[in-house]
Amino acid sequence: MNRYKPALLIPDFVKFMLNKKNRLAKDRDIKKVFARGRSFFSPFFNLKFLNSGGSLRFTAVVSTKVSKRAVKRNRLKRIIREFVRLNMTNLASGDYILVLKPKVAMEQEKYMVLSLKKLLITAGLYKHE
Repeated sequence: MNRYKPALLIPDFVKFMLNKKNRLAKDRDIKKVFARGRSFFSPFFNLKFLNSGGSLRFTAVVSTKVSKRAVKRNRLKRIIREFVRLNMTNLASGDYILVLKPKVAMEQEKYMVLSLKKLLITAGLYKHE
């Protein structure tokens, strides 16, 4: 018999994850965005955007060229996803693929996030407050 309450077993990070409906996860959807999406570039990121008309869906791609260590790659993805989760109301709806460049691994987190915000603003995908 389980004596623990289910709420106590849920880790804190689960409460702050990107909602499942906002994840771009299927291979065919990702290939469609790569094939048909508009491209935007910055020193740290390549952004592919496809206006699908529905809700906002997002994925981050971090190759082993960025860092050989999975811990570092996963941390970068978590930072990017958290930025997206907090700024979803300011982003245009559509499908986003963010490919991180190797240069981003050497940058501080705050500059990385500022660079992403600047890229989204110049692409016309971020609404100013």
